Amino acid sequence: MSAMMSLFSTWVCGQSNYTYKNLTIFLIQGKDALSRTYLTLEEAMKQKMIVLRETGDVGELSVDNLSSEYVFIMAGDIVKGGRQDRTIGEDIVLAPGAKKVPLKSFCVEQSRWSSRGSESATVFSSSEKTLNNKALKVAARTEKDQSKVWREVAEYQEKARTIVQDEVKSNASPTSLQLTLENEKIKGSVSEYVNALQPAFEGKNDILGFAFFINGKISTVETFGNAALFKKLQKKLLEAAASEAFEHYSEKTKFAKFAVPTQAALKAFMELAEQGEETGRQTSAHIMEYTKKSNTAILLRTIHTVAGKAALHTSIYATEGL
Repeated sequence: MSAMMSLFSTWVCGQSNYTYKNLTIFLIQGKDALSRTYLTLEEAMKQKMIVLRETGDVGELSVDNLSSEYVFIMAGDIVKGGRQDRTIGEDIVLAPGAKKVPLKSFCVEQSRWSSRGSESATVFSSSEKTLNNKALKVAARTEKDQSKVWREVAEYQEKARTIVQDEVKSNASPTSLQLTLENEKIKGSVSEYVNALQPAFEGKNDILGFAFFINGKISTVETFGNAALFKKLQKKLLEAAASEAFEHYSEKTKFAKFAVPTQAALKAFMELAEQGEETGRQTSAHIMEYTKKSNTAILLRTIHTVAGKAALHTSIYATEGL
């Protein structure tokens, strides 16, 4: 994995941080390590370039790539519809024209096992959200625990209800995380963060990802193999970071004095994450996933082997608070 370390050493954590309320972000900039272009799940579904279907198994979906492009499906992406809303359990890349590719999934909704309103019960309609806090991401991606995913969804809904002082569950499906994230009061609060921080990304063509702190503590780092892929996913990931910050914001935190996030603290965290004990496994055709775990972090790194040895996607989650 020396190639991974050489890529890591080329990242530059921006000297400037950008803060709104209790959320601070650092941009991670550098040269592209991968030249291949990818469609994202969201844009492929919008353009009807893929078909994502139910299989009858709650833990597995099936997808056809109808395009001549490679499609990157990010772990944590939420797909809406079918018999239950799901989140994708692992990063995967669909080759052009690939058919009946299995996708590991977890339910982010309970009880429903039929169509919802006018939605199809067999085909999923969209993917505009991703898992909105690190506890959910770890439950799905590393612990692979469906019961814990459900518990984390319920906990988020309860925290959000307390914060907005109103019900955030949808009558159409009270257990659906997707529908809760579509709640107008939550969307309004998240949009405040996004609107304040979005300008940090504008006018820069070398952004490979970003890291964010909540209440002065590091939460998550997300980076990608090239700036073009990150740019497509940037708003979705920023919305997730904002949702996590919203979840941990209150009148008490509003006036609290937190440690000021620094570039030095971020770099130290990232370097320690790289020193964790590593395991690797092939998760699907041409995809390797490497995991490093330490006392302070969980690192997940995806390699698309036909594109090269460099990382396609790296996520680092701080273990504090999990």
